[in-house]
Amino acid sequence: MRGAVVVGIAWGVFCGVANGWPVVTSLAQMAVPWVLVAAFVAYRGASDGRLAALLGATALLVANVAYFGIGSLARGLAGLPVVGGIRFFALWATVGLVIGPIAGVMGWCLTTERASFMAVVTLATVSIAEPLALWTHIDHFDAHLAYLSVAAAGFAFPLVWFRRDWRNALKAVVFVVVLTYPAALVLEAVSIAFGQISPPMRLI
Repeated sequence: MRGAVVVGIAWGVFCGVANGWPVVTSLAQMAVPWVLVAAFVAYRGASDGRLAALLGATALLVANVAYFGIGSLARGLAGLPVVGGIRFFALWATVGLVIGPIAGVMGWCLTTERASFMAVVTLATVSIAEPLALWTHIDHFDAHLAYLSVAAAGFAFPLVWFRRDWRNALKAVVFVVVLTYPAALVLEAVSIAFGQISPPMRLI
């Protein structure tokens, strides 16, 4: 649990401090890096699915507290109202409490022989689907560079993970390619519903 708290604080502080930096800001504002933080914490520290879910939720909750705490402090020092920050914290803390356990379980599944293939495919698919869902809604170069970096990492993940098993590597890539577009449609719809990007949906 201590590891989840430490990693969560570190990630939240990093995202808060790096806000405004080229490329890094877009990475910090994407969901995938946050998902991977929760998955990594569980991968390193969970011995079962329940603990994995708890670690993933804890990491994202603590990260949100750190991130929005820094943002609210900066707004307060600048003489700006912090109500908007509190509203978004409540929103994303709730999302983190839903996504964190799922990501944590995926991270723990990487350590199991039976479910590791599913976990690799899931994490890789999400890593490519989110950039695809956001691509046409953002038109500045820094964001597109961040999206390309995340998508490339997602595509490379199965190849690296199964580097000694080319059959599973190839099968995982095929699954990822097939699942990415439907997942992108869902992510785009959810992002629009939460007001993070503007309609109309352009992937359909």
